[in-house]
Amino acid sequence: MIGGAGRVACGVGEAMAGSAGAVAGLVAGCGRRVVGGAMAGWAGGRTRIGAIGVAVMAMAAVHGGGAGVQAQAIALAGGLVFPISSEPLPGGTVLIVDGRIAAVGLDVDVPAGAEVVDVTGSVVMPGIIDAMSYYGVAGEDMNEVPNPLTPELRIIEAFSPFGDFGTGEAGEIRVRELLQGGVTAMYVGPGDATVIGGQGAVVKTAGARFDDLIVREPAAIDITLGGRPAATYREQSRSPSTRMAVVAQLRELLVRAREWLDASGAGAGEAGPRNLGMEALARLLKGEIPARVQANAARDIRVAMELSEEFGFQLVIDGGAGAHEMRDELADWGVPVVLGPISHPYVSGEEIPDPGDYGGVDERNAVWLHEAGVHVSLASFSRGFGPFGPGVAGQWLLIDASIARGHGMSEADVLRAVTLSPAEVLGVAGRMGSLEVGKDADVVVFDGDPLSIRTWASRVYVNGRLVYERQE
Repeated sequence: MIGGAGRVACGVGEAMAGSAGAVAGLVAGCGRRVVGGAMAGWAGGRTRIGAIGVAVMAMAAVHGGGAGVQAQAIALAGGLVFPISSEPLPGGTVLIVDGRIAAVGLDVDVPAGAEVVDVTGSVVMPGIIDAMSYYGVAGEDMNEVPNPLTPELRIIEAFSPFGDFGTGEAGEIRVRELLQGGVTAMYVGPGDATVIGGQGAVVKTAGARFDDLIVREPAAIDITLGGRPAATYREQSRSPSTRMAVVAQLRELLVRAREWLDASGAGAGEAGPRNLGMEALARLLKGEIPARVQANAARDIRVAMELSEEFGFQLVIDGGAGAHEMRDELADWGVPVVLGPISHPYVSGEEIPDPGDYGGVDERNAVWLHEAGVHVSLASFSRGFGPFGPGVAGQWLLIDASIARGHGMSEADVLRAVTLSPAEVLGVAGRMGSLEVGKDADVVVFDGDPLSIRTWASRVYVNGRLVYERQE
């Protein structure tokens, strides 16, 4: 139990763990402050459910039941809860304590003095995670074009959620443009004009300080295959100007990194001078971080898989416009794919995409990959399309993802593709991506079906703090 107060049975019904029962009722007082009012639709009626386990975490900070702790407890009660990692809970409650998920269920003990938010008629789910974005990176900072191979570069040193990219206001950092779409975290990477762009990072979209935004850094090495980097250097009449040269230079650098790592591990003599590029690639070769390889054509996806096997690094395919043509191989190898927007899969940074990279474009790509058993995430790749702007802005990622629903992907699988699946790919599933006890309280309240174009994010919490509230 958490705290010494009574249950929110009057708010979410009397369904007990391990029993099937009717779910009904609204949060109405219960001796605690109630915020908000009833909204039409989702939670009404009688719903038969199977065995429901109420996960409760007896967090050490709550045992004393002091006033300071109580002020940090928030219960989102009465909504349709999508934990993502388990079945939906009609009329469920999500309890947040000290910035983390403390309980999720139908019969949750709420600390006395907690803020109880009535979300009846709404959907409560984990925050959206954009698995690939260039948000917060100025166009001139995305690519170090003079050098095609720059693993030492770190995008976090160019990332700026302030000014034009944020609110432009003093105080806590809140990227409202993304928060209004329910996006609470994203992967930010370097651009795709070169072969190795550098190291990406996982960041949140709100925090008290810049350091509070950083979840994982470095999170991956970003690599681009195909026509994009070749075109960059063809325009300058220098190498690598062909697909062959792109792969040859990448392989040569990986060979050098393997030799550098082997020599460093031998421990013979004194350590030589530091090499930041080799250190970054050593993390890749040791399996500490994956390679995010942008490859859209089947031939480039095949090359990425061959390099992964040759050098033993973890591989994530980015873009993957033609990945369905390799779906059986990707499934057999266990290679995850982060797809670009379904409505606009042309993720390359050119004004006019290379037709050789996008011959296999089909809106059913995500569905086919999922049916084949490929681990699929959906991402916006926003701010990476040149001066004319992105094809799909990050805040509309969930709406774009709903197209997969129209092509036959289940609601649960579509929602997973923008929450828990990207968290797994980014190596942060222990902290986010689902509503589970102990995870960061990155939670979104939608005022209806999250896959409907008529739905809005009404409340967004990051680390348990209300950082966005929609104004009517």
